[in-house]
Amino acid sequence: MLFDLHPKESRKELFGRDNEVDYAIKQLLSGNWLIVGGQREIGKTSLVKVVLNELRKKHGFEGIYINLRGVRSLNSLLNILTSQLNSLKLSVDVKVNFIIGSAGIKVKKGAKVVNSLIELLNSLNDFILALDEVQELSKVSKQFLDILGNVFSTNPKLRFIFTGSYIGVMRILLNPPAESPLHGRPPAVLTLKPFDKEKAKEFLRKGMEELNVKFDKEDEVVKRLDGVVGWLTLFGNLYAVRGLNFDKALKETVEEGKKIMAEEFSHFLEDKVNKELYVEIMKTVKIVSRWKEIKRGVEVTLGKVDDKVFSNALESLVNSGFVEKRDNEYIITDPVLREIEFEKLFH
Repeated sequence: MLFDLHPKESRKELFGRDNEVDYAIKQLLSGNWLIVGGQREIGKTSLVKVVLNELRKKHGFEGIYINLRGVRSLNSLLNILTSQLNSLKLSVDVKVNFIIGSAGIKVKKGAKVVNSLIELLNSLNDFILALDEVQELSKVSKQFLDILGNVFSTNPKLRFIFTGSYIGVMRILLNPPAESPLHGRPPAVLTLKPFDKEKAKEFLRKGMEELNVKFDKEDEVVKRLDGVVGWLTLFGNLYAVRGLNFDKALKETVEEGKKIMAEEFSHFLEDKVNKELYVEIMKTVKIVSRWKEIKRGVEVTLGKVDDKVFSNALESLVNSGFVEKRDNEYIITDPVLREIEFEKLFH
């Protein structure tokens, strides 16, 4: 069902992304690793899960999806990975049956012994590991990238899908320094875009048809929510599944979306030293769009801000998908994020 709020897992449930699914599968079958990018609520998780299922059903690859939200250490990643591997009935060569002990990874009787994350990853054949929100590992990026470099050189039968903001680990994956073991081996990149106006309206029509609901206000919905599939899905669920009237469904979509995006922005701010600077930039970008104008507006509230500090903060917002740079202008592209009153939420 198109208006199901859970991430889609089968191709028939995923609307309007056939070309993207085909591209992702082609890259992974060719041995390339893959980065899936795009703003929040654009459908990255659904696409990744559909790709994993397509590769399993049609090409014999096993795979797992791991959301790294809140995972800040390799030990935490190791715990999650072993737990999920243990829960699968794998058809890969290695029969994985791991438990975590004080000396690292131990295994139950009859399973292969592995003693490190590298060894575990190198034991997986014809396997796809999808890591979402990979920027969460930024604090251990050097160790993590060293492991990835080892795996890339040692185990061509393991492929990775990475999603998340283009900061930290993701940026290094895209542009590894010369001394990095991943230098010259960048992953393929797939960036998901919002649906255009006609595709967004078609999504709403098909979703309503699935539920036998008559609907003729696609233009009004798309004007408010743009082509962001997450917000269109939420509206469709509230209107066609839960039975709210049009005005209430649209209002609640925006209000719920604002809560989601506010929580996302708060999470982004957690490790930032100068939180006020990021908040002021977001407030100002809603009004003006050029670098000098934004900086001038920020300084009205905060006083003089160093050019480099300001540029780094603005770039971080761009890399994290909260702001988009188009030519020489900076804009908040997400229609729900534009409606957040940042001064009320974060002061």
